[in-house]
Amino acid sequence: MRNYTYSLIKFFQKNWVYFLVFGLVFCYFAIFRYLLIPSGDDYFWWGQPGDYLLHHGFVGPVKIYGASINGRYLGNFLEIFTMRHLKLALLIFAGSWTLMSWCMWKLENQTWWALILAVAFVFTLNDSLLNTVLVWNAGFINYVPPMALVLLYLVICKDGENKPLHKYYAILTLIIGLAAGLFLEVIAMAQIVMGLIIIFFFTKRKRGYHFSYLIGALVALVIMMSHPGYRMHIPYRETTFNPFKIWHIYVIANHIWLISLNTILIFLLLLAMTFIISRKRPYSFLDKLFIIVNNLFLVYYLIVGVYLKRVHNDNNYNYLLNPIFAEIDAIISLFLISYTGYFICHYLSKQRKQVLFYYLCAGLYFGPLLFVAAPVSSRGVFMSYVFMYLIMIDCVQTAFTGIKLQNFLFLIILLATLGIAGRYQMYLYENFNANLQRVLEPDYIQGKRLLNKHIPNRKFVWSKDRLDQQNVFYWRARLKK
Repeated sequence: MRNYTYSLIKFFQKNWVYFLVFGLVFCYFAIFRYLLIPSGDDYFWWGQPGDYLLHHGFVGPVKIYGASINGRYLGNFLEIFTMRHLKLALLIFAGSWTLMSWCMWKLENQTWWALILAVAFVFTLNDSLLNTVLVWNAGFINYVPPMALVLLYLVICKDGENKPLHKYYAILTLIIGLAAGLFLEVIAMAQIVMGLIIIFFFTKRKRGYHFSYLIGALVALVIMMSHPGYRMHIPYRETTFNPFKIWHIYVIANHIWLISLNTILIFLLLLAMTFIISRKRPYSFLDKLFIIVNNLFLVYYLIVGVYLKRVHNDNNYNYLLNPIFAEIDAIISLFLISYTGYFICHYLSKQRKQVLFYYLCAGLYFGPLLFVAAPVSSRGVFMSYVFMYLIMIDCVQTAFTGIKLQNFLFLIILLATLGIAGRYQMYLYENFNANLQRVLEPDYIQGKRLLNKHIPNRKFVWSKDRLDQQNVFYWRARLKK
């Protein structure tokens, strides 16, 4: 016991900075969640409809409950209880984001670059992902906790390649696979394929925890798909296998959310790729060609990022683009995806296997979205964005570690992260106070009319703070506490 305590003390002394950083990250997101303003579906699950579904196995009349009749048992359960218990909401919100940051840091070799970029992850989210995943409880619950669990499994797999793990890890990964698969249909299916890819192509040591994860994922899929809701006709879930329809959806929606809006990620990725090629001397013709193409992509997506800021979009971040531009931009996005894959294979020799795995996973989690007949939100691309971000971290570390400008570039990213983090909290605090004032207005609190004032920073409330998405009954109950 004394030796164990001594080892624990030594471990804490060696890693106290990391404990401090992730402790601050947890506190930051706990405050973040406390200041969030619920919207839309949050009130549905908080109120009588959520209570009915909870007590009827999430089954009910289609005309009343629609797509909420589903097998997302764990996601629905947590949405109901985080809306009813604020302390639980703070714990799950802060814990999930902190776990995701920690997993990214672990997967990227626990370097300082990995630490700052992992912490900066949420501040690189484009407006559509920010609005539908970060600042909306219903979106957060179904996307962030399961992705944090998927990354945790990958951390276990990576640790298992370097050292033998205790047999109890098989129980842990069984739970992870089961839990992660009860949030979303896409994750329930994709994590099975991901588990098979790891077993057959990305591990030399096949261990019990690999197979137990796969068993947990399979059980989760069976449980989810056995829900009667999937045998009902619900337009929200319609799919299409028409190639022209698939391409049309990719042009007007999917590629915008996946690629074109992610200016920060693409800028850092392409900048890092340019540095990686530049460090190779002497240059071959292919190297020179890559540098030219890389810089063309860089300039193009910076221009597109500025352009999209000026294009009108609705409350669900569907952009009203010029059809010709949308077609060209979609084709260029495919070139960028292919170019990145070739770059990984050609230039990232030391970590090629790991980065190629992230590249495959980004496609794996995005692929099912191509067949959704009427995508209603960008949040579906969140899982792919996570893996794209891991690719970027790998490239940044490879490019900037050891160069003369390393400390300067690190300082810039650190200050930018702290600045954006502070600004986000300021926006939330302004919204929180403004919202408390507007929900106290007598006519609203008595149910005589809807709200008639927006909060100052509308993108920090789901659907850009649509006034008809607020619920007077919730605020009456909240203000009494």
